[in-house]
Amino acid sequence: MYSVSLNPGLQPQAGTITSPPYYQDRNGGRPPRINQWNIGVQREVFTNLVVEAAYVGNRGVWLTGNGLMDFNALSPQRIAAAGLSLNNAADRTLLTSTVNSSTAAAHGFNKLPYAGFPATLTVAQSLRPFPQFGTIPIHYAPLGNTWYDGLQSKLTKRYSHGLVLTGAFTWSKSQTLGAESATGGGIINDVFNRQNQKALSVSDQPLVLVITFTYRVPGLGPNRLVRKVTGDWTLSGLATYASGSLIQVPAAQNNLSSLLFRSTNSNRVPGQPLYLTAINGPIDPNKQFVLNPAAWSDPAPASGVFRPLLQRLPQPAQPQRTGELWPHLPAAGKDDLRTPCGVIQRVQPAAIARPHFYQRLSHADQKCGGVPTSGFGYMNANSAGGQRNGQLLGRFQF
Repeated sequence: MYSVSLNPGLQPQAGTITSPPYYQDRNGGRPPRINQWNIGVQREVFTNLVVEAAYVGNRGVWLTGNGLMDFNALSPQRIAAAGLSLNNAADRTLLTSTVNSSTAAAHGFNKLPYAGFPATLTVAQSLRPFPQFGTIPIHYAPLGNTWYDGLQSKLTKRYSHGLVLTGAFTWSKSQTLGAESATGGGIINDVFNRQNQKALSVSDQPLVLVITFTYRVPGLGPNRLVRKVTGDWTLSGLATYASGSLIQVPAAQNNLSSLLFRSTNSNRVPGQPLYLTAINGPIDPNKQFVLNPAAWSDPAPASGVFRPLLQRLPQPAQPQRTGELWPHLPAAGKDDLRTPCGVIQRVQPAAIARPHFYQRLSHADQKCGGVPTSGFGYMNANSAGGQRNGQLLGRFQF
């Protein structure tokens, strides 16, 4: 049996820095709250033709947003309090120099923040709020917020000569502030400016159109036998057309992360196209990269940071089309045979890769034998889906 020691000198050990297991937010465990509302109207325009429209919205608060806190990040204000500026190249060199270096000694930054601090670490580390620690993990911080607003409409044509037609259209916007960081869904690149982190959700799809139909073929032919064979077949289909998911803004490749101990994102280069080819046109993944590395540049050292997601940098659209055809053969009043065939399906394009680190490399460095293998804007042809397929299902009921 060992008693618990609360001696604060146990960590870190002399000559090292460490990261504590985690910091549990004092409000951890607070249940999140989501308020939802909708206002809808429905009207029968013509006989058997109904139109519906609704505004749907919700607001979420107190969701887990651990990325919105960083006790040990180095803010520009803290750097300025030490008499340094990120705009000064010499000061940036000083910050990345070790405490025991001649550069640090020449500027008076060779003094250890506490006894036992490793002098081989950088001046930037010595200026952190808690220089004895690295990154301090945060758990259960209920700081995340979400927003959703959408127009949801639907048109239904009821049975008319065996036909049922339904169309649903959604126009929406999903936003988040830190709520997805706990699951890796979003990047928080400025914990000192939380409101600047409000951005489109990684799951935002502003436009979604779904069309379905069902048609029951009437008996055709001059006699009863022919009508039995040709009639009572059901043809159905579904088509989905939706905006592609968003692509995250690439991380910066300068050394700001080593100065600030947090991520920073790239800035858009005016006049440079985002894509190297039409995003929804023909693409050969074995020959082409999709994204343009020249469309992004590193932010200036003391400039603001970019939002986690660009407003409109979508993945390829994801259309889906399926169809089914089956006969109705009565057996104890039940259908006993169904043969759906995906005769009008469309291949789904692969997602575009955006590696998190050092992604804006030369495309030539990420090819093997002239074939793209990875990197910024790479599409893996093996991850495409939606090829045509068919299946035969049978059911016998007694």
